[in-house]
Parts: sequence; C-alpha cells; structure tokens
Amino acid sequence: MAIPVEMPKMSDTMEEGVVVAWMAEEGQEVAAGDIIAQVETDKATMDLEVYDDGVLLKRVVEEGDAVPIGGLIAVLGSKGEDISDLLARYAGSSGDGAAATKPAKDQDGSVAEALVSEPEPENKQASATAPPEELVTQTGRVKSSPLARKLADDHGIDLAAVPGTGPEGRIIKRDIEARMGESLVGKGARKDEARRLRVATLSTGRPSSVEGGYESVGISQMRKTVARRLAESKFGSPHFYLTADLAMERAVAARKQINEITEAQGLARISFNDLITKACAHALREHRWINASYLEQEGEVRLHNDIHVAVAVAVDDGLITPVIRHADEKGLSEIASETRALAERARAKELQPEEYSGSTFTTSNLGMFGIDEFTAIINPPNACILAIGTIRDVPVVEEGEVIAGKRMKITLSCDHRIVDGATGARFLATVRKYIEDPLTLLL
Repeated sequence: MAIPVEMPKMSDTMEEGVVVAWMAEEGQEVAAGDIIAQVETDKATMDLEVYDDGVLLKRVVEEGDAVPIGGLIAVLGSKGEDISDLLARYAGSSGDGAAATKPAKDQDGSVAEALVSEPEPENKQASATAPPEELVTQTGRVKSSPLARKLADDHGIDLAAVPGTGPEGRIIKRDIEARMGESLVGKGARKDEARRLRVATLSTGRPSSVEGGYESVGISQMRKTVARRLAESKFGSPHFYLTADLAMERAVAARKQINEITEAQGLARISFNDLITKACAHALREHRWINASYLEQEGEVRLHNDIHVAVAVAVDDGLITPVIRHADEKGLSEIASETRALAERARAKELQPEEYSGSTFTTSNLGMFGIDEFTAIINPPNACILAIGTIRDVPVVEEGEVIAGKRMKITLSCDHRIVDGATGARFLATVRKYIEDPLTLLL
C-alpha cells in the first residue's frame, strides 16, 4: 500500500518547511529511520526521516519548494505500485469529484485548487501556447497554484499562455518565473538575469524578481515566523519599558582579571554578555514574576521554577534565541562556552528544537554595534526581555569631581499583564547590584 510522507511539524512555531535537498532518489529502497531529505524550518535546517520501509516511488516536490505542515512531500510503497489514487486524494479530488479531506500541494508547495484564474472571454481565440484541454475546467478556468497566479498577476502574465509543468500539467511558480525570464531576454535584458529568475528558488526557496528601481526578495521561513510572532507580541501584549544606566568600571576590571585566568586554563573567554546573562539568572531567582508567562487560554500566570535564559542571535534570515538552560546553576565559563557553541550552531542552522525553545527570559545585545540603548520586543511567552547597549566612556561626577567613567544602558521591556512598574524596577536594581559588584556573581 502506498504510504504518504507528509511535512512534519519540526518546531513549535513552524507553519511550513522548505525542502532544501533530497537525500534519496526515486526508485531507491529506504528503511525506517533513513533520511530522505533536508528541510529548512523557521529555525534551522533539519533531517527528514521516514518511519516505514519501502521504495521511494515519487518525490512530489522539488528542492527549494515550500510545503505547509501536513503537505505531501513524497510517496513510499512497493516497486511498480500505482499511486494515482493517493496523488488524486492529495490533489483535492476523488473519483466522484468531491473534495478530499487533505489538500494537495503543488511542486511549489502551494495548495492545489481546481478553479483558479479568471475565465477567458468567450470570443477569445485559443493560442498555440494555450494549456492542454484537460487543464481547463468546465468554467474555463486554468489550473494553477495560488503562488503562480499571484506572480502572473503581479507581472501581467496571461496564465492561458503558460505551459504547466506541475502535477497533471498544473501551472506552478517555476513556470511563471520561466516566462518572466523569457520576457526579459526578449526585451534585450541580460541573459544571466533571466536565468537567475528561472532558478532563484532552487537553493533558498525564496523567489526574487527585479523591477525598475528595486529588487523583490521572497520571505524566508524564519523571517515569516519572526514577523508573525513579534507582531503578535507587540500588538497582543501591552509593553512598557524601564531603562537603567549602570556603572561598568568594576565589571570591566573583573572581566579582564577573569579572562587572564580562563586563558591560562584554556577555558572560553568571558564576554560582557556572559556577565549579564549570569546577573539576570541570579536576579530571576529573587524576582519570580519576571521569570513568568501569561497564559490567557489557561487563565493563569505561570511562575517558572527553572531559569532558562535565551540569548538573541542575529542570523542571515532574522533572529533566533538559543537557550542557556538552568543559567542560575552554571558558572561564567560554562555560560560563555555554551553561548558560543549555540550561536555557532544557530548561524549554521543546526540548532535542534530543544536548543531554542522553553526560555523563561531573554536578553538582546546590540552593544557590539555601538548602539547606546534600544527597546526590544518581548519574546513570547516570556514576561520580559532585556535590551543591552554599548559601554560608553563618559564624564561622571563622584564626590563633587568630574572623572572619566564607563556606563552601559539596559532597558527592560515588560508585559504589563504580568509585570508592574515597581516589579520591573526592583528586578533592574538587582541586576545593577550584580553588575556593579561582579564578584558577587562568583559566589
């Protein structure tokens, strides 16, 4: 019996994945646990395993195609087995024409539909490049994916003049891009630009096209998720902000002394961000309402017993927050080593779901870019996020005299449904205590 291989949910925020590479060929025998493809999610690139033995009868999508969760990726079965019924079911049609319970996915990862574009005028002459008769429904509409229709509409392309290469000849994204490339060549544009348009999605799954004066780049899976989650956080959680200016002279001196020791012992160097991670972890033990989540559906505020500090890491496609688990129980050297390892894995898109989920608090540092201060959007379901600015050399007044000093601004973004102003202020005061007297972090 033919076995469908569907797009699994590989992270808590994933809505679709991009097949970036096939690891098995059609006709190849595979066993349960074998990796047949690599999938890019909103967080990382992960291996796709099969759970059954069989022959890979069909790779339904191509490299670079986006597929929603539950969408058909491949079909396993016995050699020579007829899989037309299974493909028809995922294509949204059955023997009597009724819609199936599961939607089909075109090779560009879109939901296949039977009726899709505007009907042609009755008096319009059929062209030599019109799609085959079986691709036109009884209402005169051409079968195509939603993404293909949008691209065609954006670029003024007549779907009726585009040959389809998708399942059963359906017009898909790459067909429209190929026609766009042909149009550019026909107008005397550079041939390499036309080729770029035709193959833009093969490695990234993000189509791009050039119009006069700008370039359009498709949205990556990570960027889609970042946009959706942060919009939900910003407009769903009432944010307020508290800023403190910390004296950093002792922290600078302590870090220098600690790194002299760690280097001699072959341990990881300590960064200022590591000091702040440790300070926040200690402060969270004393202020449980900062280490909390607002769960509206459950009708409760959850005060977490464990302290898991997420550290925002910038990657090419957006932002990811690997988690230092039980940060309050770890030493500075351990935090430093773990943070660097997670950051490297994040940039290589190798993080596993357990490495970027389950945080109870988040920090975001733009100090290395010379940013004095900023406000960050809360990382749901956390109650707060701490934005960290650069260390500034400034004149300060001590005992009536102006001297050279070092200052750093930190800003706490708070979810007002959980945290009140006084609660956030007390937390920042505790963070200040640990940073301005860093020896207390070693106790």
